[in-house]
Amino acid sequence: MGLFERLFKTDKNEKKDLSYIYKITELITNNNSGIINALKENIMKSDSDDDCWLGMVDLLDEEGYAFGIDYKCELEDFLWALKQLKTYSLIDINLSSLNLIENENVESWGEEINTALGGRAYICMIDIDSDSYELIIVNADVYEKISHIAESNGHTIDDL
Repeated sequence: MGLFERLFKTDKNEKKDLSYIYKITELITNNNSGIINALKENIMKSDSDDDCWLGMVDLLDEEGYAFGIDYKCELEDFLWALKQLKTYSLIDINLSSLNLIENENVESWGEEINTALGGRAYICMIDIDSDSYELIIVNADVYEKISHIAESNGHTIDDL
């Protein structure tokens, strides 16, 4: 085996450490063991990091912790999507009192709500390299942790 092969050797039987996906899921779901067990089952069947990332997002969607919306959705659809999330109660403000402009976009609305929340909680997006926004709502502590963990592993979870 040459130097190049040794430097860039990959063992197809060696799986990447995907414990970060479990950690992010635990934080978002507040340690929901049923979801964690389902995720472990799915990850054992997956071959790539990206497949596992998408599997995590699909599972979060199925269980009501994430909700996918089109990036060009209407304000009414955006607000409806937020209400579908199990963690909607973290939004402890009256959204109708905010200046959410109909002709704006998901990022503007999310930013306005996040500002009004004053750092207590955040509407975030899990990046899946798509035109859809996978929305989640988490408290500030969870947001700091999951965004750092995702970034450290080549993924993105950003507040809007």
